[in-house]
Amino acid sequence: MTRMLHRAAFAIATLAWAVPADAKSDPKPIEPTKTLKPQNQEGYFDDAFGVDADGKKIAVIRTDGATFAKLELADTATGAILTSFDLPSKSLVATDIEILPDGKGVVVIARDRPDDLAPLYAYRFDAAGKQTARVGPATAFGRPPADGTTRAKLLVAFDRKLGSQGAEATYTITAFDLATLAPAGKPRVHRTDVAGLLKAPPLRLIGFFDGYTRILAERQGEYDKKADVRAPPKMAVIDAVSGKVTTETQIGDIVGWANTGRLRRENPGRSLFIELNDDASGVDVIDAMGKKQPAPLAVPLRLYDPKTLRVEEGPATGKLTFAIAVDPLNPDAIQRKKVDLPMLDVYTTDVAQGAVKLRGRVFTPRPVAWRLRGDTLVVLKRFKSFSRGGDELQIFYLR
Repeated sequence: MTRMLHRAAFAIATLAWAVPADAKSDPKPIEPTKTLKPQNQEGYFDDAFGVDADGKKIAVIRTDGATFAKLELADTATGAILTSFDLPSKSLVATDIEILPDGKGVVVIARDRPDDLAPLYAYRFDAAGKQTARVGPATAFGRPPADGTTRAKLLVAFDRKLGSQGAEATYTITAFDLATLAPAGKPRVHRTDVAGLLKAPPLRLIGFFDGYTRILAERQGEYDKKADVRAPPKMAVIDAVSGKVTTETQIGDIVGWANTGRLRRENPGRSLFIELNDDASGVDVIDAMGKKQPAPLAVPLRLYDPKTLRVEEGPATGKLTFAIAVDPLNPDAIQRKKVDLPMLDVYTTDVAQGAVKLRGRVFTPRPVAWRLRGDTLVVLKRFKSFSRGGDELQIFYLR
């Protein structure tokens, strides 16, 4: 508490921004190539927005929260509005937007009321804004990695119903063709008992990943009665759509495996993770088996605010993007008695190659939401005093 008071007093006393003393080694901020504002200054942009795979189009919801809600598709290079139409309900609370290829429209993932516990639905709108399909309800929707397979063209509904005891639960996986929202096969139901064991196949469920299309599970090691020991457990991957075991292998790092289980519970549907390392000197990239790779940062971790770390997995297999903001009142700034500029550093990671790259540094004087597709970074400058939305979208081209 005392430290927080000192930091607040320092911020009020200085009222000045300064570039860090070691600015020569700091990344240079990039400037937006385009800035979008609500048309005719009517309404604001909602938190949920989508960017197509090539980073050439952005889909946003412009609303005033009461009298209108429009979905608008814009060109990221010119800022021109390509499509604008009214959503069927002003009370829809979107969580994600998928832009369909070849100008075929969009799919909006949304709740029908402002309640975080309300179920989700997927709505498909054609290029003219006509609603052509609606599927759900679901606990969540996921997209498999863009790996070039037919699976990559799916939208997957994940529904979970908890039982009355322990880890007892029923999980239903329903695959849809993203382009049409037509069913892509029959739903697959997975049930676990009070101990978290799947009834078929008899493995312990760890978590879902790859857009809820795969299950990471554990097979208990065989018991050697003569030696009175149990063999180490094995890792198994189950196709959540077909129910078949596709991979089974020994677990090399039991500690890493246990850590991965925790991360999966905290981040449903994910397969790759970023977290602070053990001594808080940097961050680690963690793969499905719990193997850690240190992610080199452009500046020391002490200059960042760890609470701002945000991660977006995919869309390609084994790729993720993470961003973390500079803390204006970091220890070095306090020592210099100069507040640092509020910056957001955006990194991309290729887990297979063990490569981490700083893609850009962006000036962020207020809270932001962001998405990266290809070389296009879109940043929503959010309101400071409202729970949702912002009045400006900045588009950056990352070289």
